[in-house]
Amino acid sequence: MNKKRYLTYIIVFMLLSAACEKDYYQTAPAVDPNTPVSYSTQVQPIFTEDCATAGCHVTGIQSPDLSAGKSYDQLMQLGYVDTTDAESSLLYKRIISTTKPMPPTGKLSNTEISLILTWIEQGAPNN
Repeated sequence: MNKKRYLTYIIVFMLLSAACEKDYYQTAPAVDPNTPVSYSTQVQPIFTEDCATAGCHVTGIQSPDLSAGKSYDQLMQLGYVDTTDAESSLLYKRIISTTKPMPPTGKLSNTEISLILTWIEQGAPNN
């Protein structure tokens, strides 16, 4: 391989690597802990889009059922939410896990994770 071609490959690799790196280090907008998080309009849509899909967290497949109308009761009754220590909640631990991440198709955004954590910290109201 000639030096020019080798140098070209290195430059292309570096450019692609730098472009990918940006995705991993983007900062997410902060969620204001003093602004109430709405379960129905902010948290449930995350579950609907990323969790309650075919073959995943829907009735009869994988517990908890995170489909609209069922998710809140499932999370609370099955102990996935700990309002006394939000970061100890099983729900929170699963969405930030690096070994068994949920959803397995790709990590939630920092904003989505922050919304869920803030909702739990606010007492996990069914609002």
